[in-house]
Amino acid sequence: MMSEGIEIDKSRQLADKLLSEGERTLVFFRGLAAEAWPMQIYAEGAQWTVRGIFEHLVISEQEMQRLRAQIIEIEVGAPDGFDIDAYNLNETGRFAALSIDELLALFADTRQATAQDARRMSESQLARRGRHPAMGDSSIEDIFKIIYLHNTMHIRDIRKRVASSQ
Repeated sequence: MMSEGIEIDKSRQLADKLLSEGERTLVFFRGLAAEAWPMQIYAEGAQWTVRGIFEHLVISEQEMQRLRAQIIEIEVGAPDGFDIDAYNLNETGRFAALSIDELLALFADTRQATAQDARRMSESQLARRGRHPAMGDSSIEDIFKIIYLHNTMHIRDIRKRVASSQ
């Protein structure tokens, strides 16, 4: 019985953290001025704008849903040799036809689904391991944590760039 409570607590804590960090992400992006969205943030690699970064956050979180399901089902993650940079470059722009409001709503829906997944996980599922495309061998629990840390990293970069342009 004790382990059941621990499982519920760990799953619930992950879900709650995903929801609170998701809300912080939404508050940040909703608070950006319209002229910030086309601003280029990265000068190398994908050379993303604010909008490109936000699309990337949505796409990567959706892909992490697929990755977690694959790890749980067959205990394998991203294939060896997977080129995360090429993938990111090719996939960003998938939601180009969406308005900013539609993109924000898609992020909110995606984050809700991610939190629901976390809430349903048992401790043994959270411990399963597979290859994360950027971080290598990772547990499902770590993959959930990487999601909100990933957002925080990109938001930090956007804040720096926006602040330096004012």
